[in-house]
Amino acid sequence: MALWLVSYFMLVAMSCCVRAENILFLQSTPSKSHHIWNRQIFDRLYENGHNLTILSFEKETSVPGKTFLVMDGFYEKMLAAFSDGSEDFSSYENPFGNIMNVYQYYTVCGRILEEQDAIKRLLEYPKTFRFDLVIHDFTMGQFLLGFLEHFRKPPLVSISPYNIPSYTQYLADIPLYPTYVPHPASSFSPQMSFIERVKNTLYWAFDMLYRQQVYMPNENQRMKRVFQGANLTHVKLLERRSELVLVNSDHALDFYQLLPPNVVQVGGLHIKRAEEIPAMMKQFMARASRGVIVFSFGTNVQSEMLGPEVNRQLLELFRSTPEYGFIWKHANAEKMTMPPNVLMTSWVPQSAVLADGRTKLLVSHGGLLSLQEAAWNGVPVIGVPFFADQFSNVRRMEVAGIGVGIPSTKLNAETLKEAMDKLLNEPGYRARAKELSIRFRTQPETPLDRAIFWIEKVIAGKGLRYLRSPARDMAPYQVYGLDMVAVVLLIVLGYYLIFKRHSKPPVTAGDAKAKTQ
Repeated sequence: MALWLVSYFMLVAMSCCVRAENILFLQSTPSKSHHIWNRQIFDRLYENGHNLTILSFEKETSVPGKTFLVMDGFYEKMLAAFSDGSEDFSSYENPFGNIMNVYQYYTVCGRILEEQDAIKRLLEYPKTFRFDLVIHDFTMGQFLLGFLEHFRKPPLVSISPYNIPSYTQYLADIPLYPTYVPHPASSFSPQMSFIERVKNTLYWAFDMLYRQQVYMPNENQRMKRVFQGANLTHVKLLERRSELVLVNSDHALDFYQLLPPNVVQVGGLHIKRAEEIPAMMKQFMARASRGVIVFSFGTNVQSEMLGPEVNRQLLELFRSTPEYGFIWKHANAEKMTMPPNVLMTSWVPQSAVLADGRTKLLVSHGGLLSLQEAAWNGVPVIGVPFFADQFSNVRRMEVAGIGVGIPSTKLNAETLKEAMDKLLNEPGYRARAKELSIRFRTQPETPLDRAIFWIEKVIAGKGLRYLRSPARDMAPYQVYGLDMVAVVLLIVLGYYLIFKRHSKPPVTAGDAKAKTQ
């Protein structure tokens, strides 16, 4: 009896300890897709009994144990900041332009973010408030890492729905091999020609130089403005405190890349979220004699951005293919008249629709979450990349043999019909998509369970220091052995000079006499 009481009180005590853990979740990227991915994590942590304070761009209602600090009107401010030429994506097709535009996007959004009342409300928390963990979407908003020192240095977990961002190497000791790891802004595969390897190396070098010498110093200045009067560590060093890095990638889908043990792949953790297909959409799908084609450019790109002429051509193409039903994510600002085989809607429960066996094809912008959902459900894809990592995402899909890509500047009825005919009439694409689905689904646990396990392991151990690379405390010249190379070269040079000096033939008396004459 006494033993039972002891066990009972120990369980109660452990339960209390679990529920007492406070987590600060810093969503830094104004993107609905990022929120969808992040939400799976913070909702599960809440279900597990943790108390969360969440910085959010979406309108959320706080409940006991889950407090939202909502940044009202952020999207409107962001659209206003990018109102001039925001729908011209042609500059992104050049990798150098793509890299600069992405960092410019981060910079402009960061400028708006630092002025948000939600940030100021978080700053008003007493510095003695105890957070047991900070989770940061490290895609952007590095200046928010100032909250680490503001709240007495809790452990840091860095996460990103953005695959493996090029700058993940600064958070963990990821070896970089530009000879076979394509830069996310490129359209290369790992098997690159000599010229492609040269270009890829230049893309990586430009990205690293721009981030470390331009973007991050600006973030550090932004952090000083937000956390006025604080003696803060440089933001470059703060991000290196990451105990754990969760990345939205998977071996079945992504190109080969070496990752250290504290970088954990949790690709596709959003896919299992509960979604229902509306009754009207179900009826529409049931009427399609040969199946359904989903045309959706995700949350950041709208079909309206393609322009009225391209929209008109696409609508005529859909109208001329009555055997298929087309679910078109479109706000229909032009008030176009829809034929019976086209369902135009402002929102598509995409994961649920792709899981339906009647869905034959996805036409996508190349967003990572969409391509993961298609791969999970074995649906071939036509990718139309616009910016950022979408070019690399579409290239991986092409290499896997589950789809084809069309440049956004060349999308029209003719190019789309050619791609549709290819994917719908060649059974190899669907067969490979089904094989990829099996590889992706076959895992010892769900990606979300894996993410939560490692996050809670960080909390329990107050960090995962045993997984940290020793390179984090070494200078780059030490990591790559440049100091040793320099010493060897100096020794060789010294021996060469000594040998050269003593290898000169001796001067004889006759030679000396000849020189004087």
